[in-house]
Amino acid sequence: MTSVFHSYITGCGMSVPDQVVTNDDLSKSLDTTDTWIVERTGIRARRRAGPSDTVASLGTVASQRALEDAHVLARDIDAIILATTSPDHFMPATATKIQANLGAQQAFAFDLQAVCSGFVYALSVADQFIRSGHSKTVLVIGADLMSRMVDWTDRSTCVLFGDGAGAVVLQSTNERGAGILSTHLFSDGTAYDKLYSDVEAETPQHRGKIIMNGRSVYVRAIEVMAASVRTALEQQHLSVKDLDWMVAHQANKRIIDAVAHDLGLPEDKAICIIDSYANTSAATIPMALAVASHDGRIQKGNLIALTAMGAGFTWGSALARW
Repeated sequence: MTSVFHSYITGCGMSVPDQVVTNDDLSKSLDTTDTWIVERTGIRARRRAGPSDTVASLGTVASQRALEDAHVLARDIDAIILATTSPDHFMPATATKIQANLGAQQAFAFDLQAVCSGFVYALSVADQFIRSGHSKTVLVIGADLMSRMVDWTDRSTCVLFGDGAGAVVLQSTNERGAGILSTHLFSDGTAYDKLYSDVEAETPQHRGKIIMNGRSVYVRAIEVMAASVRTALEQQHLSVKDLDWMVAHQANKRIIDAVAHDLGLPEDKAICIIDSYANTSAATIPMALAVASHDGRIQKGNLIALTAMGAGFTWGSALARW
């Protein structure tokens, strides 16, 4: 009888730069205040990369911590998937640098770009590698240096973003009802111009300024993230009442609260770390998983919904039994 493989998360890790930039720090150069930012976003501080910080360096440390948490050696990794909007170079893939840093020479490695939805997309791809029997252990990373993509004179965008990396180890199991139950991916290219970077301004040191129609992004994010969670639950014949936690992309606390409200989920069941780290794009969900699993909120057996929306628009969800 052919074995049916499923994937489950066995370890989490995160890494952020040392420099903390508070709202008060930003108010010294912008027409803004701590109160204005907190009321509109829930953000109080963010981390900002220093000259020596790279996506590869942060991604490597997050990966090492995830491997340690999973009790997995680098030599046992079959694949490395890095979700990032801000690779260290246009080529080669930054994932290969992380592979070299880890000493995981037997693993294949590649980057995936779906902006803030990137981690959910990468998790879905990794899950398929394991379900097919192609791979047994996959390292999935979300890492971004958004501080190098924002216009620091534009208060409507620069206050929202931070830098960081998160990683999870995904391994195979044949235990029914465990691990990643399903993943669901969507996109709508007609909304391409609602959130994008000014590519004409791109250089190796500057990825182009982020340009955003904030209202359009806000409304659509609530709608599609809630819908994608419902899709995941319905496929598994589960309801919102079965959820222990929702880990949504950390773009704005008001969005996270609104998604929870739309679903009928108590706000205290929505993991939120945005106050300390802001929006780290593809890194927000794995960072939140690392924080909440290590502080004891997420427990074995918990049912968790992951959901995100990013530029493109891209969005998606994953349902997992921890």
